[in-house]
Amino acid sequence: MEALSRRSFFGCLAVAASGVAATVASRADARPRVKVVWTEVALPESDRQRARELHLRKVLAKEARRVQWGDPLGGLVEASVRVTEFSVVKRPDVVRVSCTAVARLHKGPAVRTNFSFGGHPHRSRQLEEQMLLLVGRGLITRLSAISRDRNKPRATDAV
Repeated sequence: MEALSRRSFFGCLAVAASGVAATVASRADARPRVKVVWTEVALPESDRQRARELHLRKVLAKEARRVQWGDPLGGLVEASVRVTEFSVVKRPDVVRVSCTAVARLHKGPAVRTNFSFGGHPHRSRQLEEQMLLLVGRGLITRLSAISRDRNKPRATDAV
């Protein structure tokens, strides 16, 4: 196997560096950075309300970074989430978790999601977290679609 000449090595290095720079620049231009502010995240009163609320806030923050929100004025989207029902019914052989949530963009329409599923009684906490993950993803998906329709990217003044 032949060794690369110094000239070939630096030529390859320059091509690779320009490709990386172009990729970074295109990713930066591809999507404007939007900040999502959750004005309200409310769950029904229960013994695990605080833990569920923290988990839902974490899910909402993570999922909100993954979607495109369009091009809102000021780069800010305000939204709220209210879980209207969260029930965990335990039986000896199965646990059933049900959840209904409503989310709304500031001065915008509301979206609602409803999930219910069951699993092994020893995995009730994991089922609760999975439920909040599904609800959060569903609400974020719908809210981001509404935001994209409402905040279509503005054309730049190109000559």
